[in-house]
Amino acid sequence: MDQKSKKFFISLTIAVLAGMILVTTVLYLFGSNTEFRELFSGSSAASAGGDVLGVESEEVLAQKAEFTGKVSMWIFIFITLLQFAAFWVGYVVVSSIRDSADPVKLKLRNLDNAEVFFDVPLYFGLFGTVSAFLVMTFSPQSSRLIAYSSTLIGIIFSLVLRLTMQYPLRRILVRADALEEAGENKR
Repeated sequence: MDQKSKKFFISLTIAVLAGMILVTTVLYLFGSNTEFRELFSGSSAASAGGDVLGVESEEVLAQKAEFTGKVSMWIFIFITLLQFAAFWVGYVVVSSIRDSADPVKLKLRNLDNAEVFFDVPLYFGLFGTVSAFLVMTFSPQSSRLIAYSSTLIGIIFSLVLRLTMQYPLRRILVRADALEEAGENKR
């Protein structure tokens, strides 16, 4: 197995492990921590919705709150995993550009072309916000949690990709391109 393949599989393994840790942690906290569960299901029966006549028992309201909490939790997990996947794809794309044997000018053009990968976490954050509006009918509290957290995670992931991967690589390539042009001008 060559170096590129090893690097790819190591990064994929880390991404999958991070996703598994996220899912396991959220499921554990949802099942064992009342405060965490209430973030998704709300602390009042009103957030679960009631019937038109208002005669549902507390048990039925608690079951509805538990169900909407689980649905909200899985939507949150799904959107967060999408953002982890987008982050990983951005990492792989930048790594492949950096490690390629292409000339500097082509690497710069490829990096410009890869710009969309740095915005994908933001788009998934927007998707999470729109999904939260769908959840709002069932659980206003958890919809706010999904909307704010998905947007925040998207912003953070996009910034990390741009600041730690795109900018340093672009700076190196621009410098190398300038040195190449200076060398060509001296001839």
